[in-house]
Amino acid sequence: MSITNRSKYIDVMKGLLIILVVIGHLPFFDYNSRTLTLIYSFHMPAFLIIGGMLSHINENTELFTILYKRIKGTLIPYFLFYFISFFLVPIDNNEKLYAAIRTVINGIGHPIDAINLPLWFLTFYFVAMTSFEIIEWLSYKIKSLFTKSNSYLPVLLIDIVIIAPLMYFAYSYARIHKNPRLPFNFEIAIFCLLFVLFGKIISAYIKKALIEINDYKNLKIFISVISIIVIAVLILYWYIFSMNNGRIDLNARDYKNALFMYVDAILGFIIFAYFSYFISLIPLISNILSSIGEYSLYILAYHVPSTNFTYPYIISRLPAIVGTTLSHNSIISIILLTSFGIWFSLIMALIHKLITQFIEFAYPSRY
Repeated sequence: MSITNRSKYIDVMKGLLIILVVIGHLPFFDYNSRTLTLIYSFHMPAFLIIGGMLSHINENTELFTILYKRIKGTLIPYFLFYFISFFLVPIDNNEKLYAAIRTVINGIGHPIDAINLPLWFLTFYFVAMTSFEIIEWLSYKIKSLFTKSNSYLPVLLIDIVIIAPLMYFAYSYARIHKNPRLPFNFEIAIFCLLFVLFGKIISAYIKKALIEINDYKNLKIFISVISIIVIAVLILYWYIFSMNNGRIDLNARDYKNALFMYVDAILGFIIFAYFSYFISLIPLISNILSSIGEYSLYILAYHVPSTNFTYPYIISRLPAIVGTTLSHNSIISIILLTSFGIWFSLIMALIHKLITQFIEFAYPSRY
């Protein structure tokens, strides 16, 4: 698999994940429905795992670079998207407005006060990725005091030593309804650092092994046959863990059994990554999904506000029988409303791009 194909594979995964996010936010499903239980078992952790796979901290990385990259790539978009959301989502009175502003400043996803609830994930992601990369940076500094080896293993061991107690204290604090929520979802983000570390391990070891296997045709065929059997078994265990543990909702600090949550999420991700690989080999579908994946940040930001336009301006103008169909849980309604949410978000992404190009044209950089 070439570098370009590997990048496309990541975008395909992100595209599929953000589609699952949109489906998970449709108003048709009961909170504890089987569909939401399976989707929520891994889709948010999967973004952290992919973040770990894409993290490239080394001994030459500067702390300022880490902070600048995460603030620019996650925190600034969070406040920008929320600012725009205030124009897209109607607010009835000043009390609701002030509550919504407090929620934005605190960086948490309060289900009643947040006018664009999915944006909670950006502060959660910011804390998780920034914390992990600072720990990784520190681990490289500690490693350099004892060895000049290029091996990642010492860094990994130091990561674990630092992350383990942090996760324990975060878990203790984040028990459901036991304590006030910390700003920017800090406690649950730290509790989920293991997902980022797992992604880093995939990047450091597993991905390299798969690329090497790809060079041996006979071994590749053997591994492919074995992998089908393994995936079938993993699907069974993933389903059992999901149904036994129930729906996971990280924003609500509702993860039931923490160990089950981790096992469930990692199993779900492995299965998801396996099927995503085969989907990425289908040219037309992979091109569509990778394009959606490239704009996943915008889809996260705008798919919920899109309902303010979908229902009054689109569904209300359709024939009654069509509108009724789209207001109930069906394959057709899920496909169409998911498509509306994605297309609205892509239009908003285009508007962002045009404004950015206009600003760059009107005020060219001197550097």
